[in-house]
Amino acid sequence: MTSIQHGGRVRLAGFAVGLILLLWAALWGANELSDGGRIPSELAAARQQPGEMVCADGTIVRANGSLVERIFGIGTFRCGSWRMRARQVDPTTGHTDWPSSPKR
Repeated sequence: MTSIQHGGRVRLAGFAVGLILLLWAALWGANELSDGGRIPSELAAARQQPGEMVCADGTIVRANGSLVERIFGIGTFRCGSWRMRARQVDPTTGHTDWPSSPKR
């Protein structure tokens, strides 16, 4: 292999690595901008609605996933999906009628 062929392969490998890093940086930046604009707008919309935000879905996050943590349930709950639950108060009794409670 001549030095010219070797130099061409090195340039090609450098171009491929650079292109992958550029695409990764573009996707990361787009994700950060999307989250940065979406979360404040959702919070502003939630403030306009009467109700409470409740966790709809989440997971238990463990430090290292060891058997001891699984047996004793050690971990922290991290909510992944939120939803609005309307506050409905009966004016005669003052009781709150939650959607999950049975109707009486």
